[in-house]
Amino acid sequence: MMRSSSTSFTSKRCRAPQEKVILKVTNLEDEGIDVYKMGTHVHLKKLMLAYCQRRNLDHRTLRFIFNGSFLRPRQTPAQLMMEDDDIIHTVMEQASNAGPNDDA
Repeated sequence: MMRSSSTSFTSKRCRAPQEKVILKVTNLEDEGIDVYKMGTHVHLKKLMLAYCQRRNLDHRTLRFIFNGSFLRPRQTPAQLMMEDDDIIHTVMEQASNAGPNDDA
């Protein structure tokens, strides 16, 4: 069953319009796709927290992967040169006390 939903958010600090990117977040276990529209200079932490809240998951137990690399909350789509319709995959963390999704 394919599920799709959409969320949009931007940084409150930026008053001028900024470039936006549409990103898709998917989990191989349930085959659902969530779609997010966000500013290219907004930290990915907002997307990560929104995804976990929507899916009723603890953000500390989930890893986000883009182009084979784990994402960090303070990275931005601009830093990673993300484009519209790029896909971020999620996987459940096995067991750890702290991981790369914690703020550094």
